[in-house]
Amino acid sequence: MGVTGKDSDDQLVEAARYGDRAALSLLVERHRPLLLSMCRRMTGDMQAAEDAAQEAVLQALLHLDRLRRPERFGQWLFGIGLNVCRVALRRRSADAWSLDAVIGGRTGPEPADESPGPEEIAEAESVASRVRGAVAALPAGQRAAVLLYYLGGLTYLETAAHLGISTGSLKSRLHKARSAMGRHLLSLWKEEAMVGEQERVRVRVADVRRRKREDEPELYIVLLEEESGGKRLPIWVGPAEGTFIATQIENLNAARPLTLVFAAELLGACRARLRECLIARLAESTFYATAVIEAPDGVKEVDARPSDAIGLALVTGAPLFVASEVFTAAEADLQRQHGAGEDVDVQCQLLEDAASIVAEVRERWGAELKKR
Repeated sequence: MGVTGKDSDDQLVEAARYGDRAALSLLVERHRPLLLSMCRRMTGDMQAAEDAAQEAVLQALLHLDRLRRPERFGQWLFGIGLNVCRVALRRRSADAWSLDAVIGGRTGPEPADESPGPEEIAEAESVASRVRGAVAALPAGQRAAVLLYYLGGLTYLETAAHLGISTGSLKSRLHKARSAMGRHLLSLWKEEAMVGEQERVRVRVADVRRRKREDEPELYIVLLEEESGGKRLPIWVGPAEGTFIATQIENLNAARPLTLVFAAELLGACRARLRECLIARLAESTFYATAVIEAPDGVKEVDARPSDAIGLALVTGAPLFVASEVFTAAEADLQRQHGAGEDVDVQCQLLEDAASIVAEVRERWGAELKKR
């Protein structure tokens, strides 16, 4: 008797391992919609998501024998998809800093790169264990609704149809789930609220360092330095963010306003200003920042990636601070990752500096202008 759509994942995996193509097809058909949705959220681009999902499915089928728990095929496939997306994001082309990309608005086609950077992905993952705990604590019905609607990206109608309930019942489940998760994650929100009470140190951007090696992603490090002392804080950022910060240090202005320059202009147009930025905490090797905005209706704190906060502070001239405990936490974290005997400052001296990075950008823009 052949396999059917009613068979469980572990039954289908077992059949697929013996060469049952129908079982393979059913597994892919069952889990591909959620896989594709997750890839789309990660990459921000439908075509890139299709490619990533296809690659993930191919890797899963080729390594099916390595799956120890066949009943968890779906989670295993999503994990493969997540890794495929991460690799794709790390391979972002240097075209993001071509003259065409910076000028923008040309008559020819120019696809927008809306995919999140590695740092943004890391920030999302830093609280994953807390969120997973909150989701796992939900009743089965609420948990399924949350996974399909919020994490799977399905619509109300699709989620309700999948669960066999009405959209009204689905909304009720989601409301109850949000309330329960809110109580579970209250301590996390309290941590965020305590940011303003921390002792902090004013810093400046000392330099941007870059490591370029063949067949490896470029590595960018922003070096923050205490204004009235010797403390230094290295922060790893993405290529686009690191290059932008380098241009600000070296006073290189693009022909058209870049994203953070535009953001600063928007603040001014709204009669608001960036009062200060704070690198507030370090959790699971990921830095978190807060931008303090003064607006006509009051002062607001906005969560930000450190690279964006640093860049915006440079554009606007706003002061930049680091919570004192972040220096201590970062030093301990670096020792865990690199070993107590390795001096990261010394390693940074061996890398290209901001002047070298900007010189390369100038050369590239100049070469492209000559071709026109």
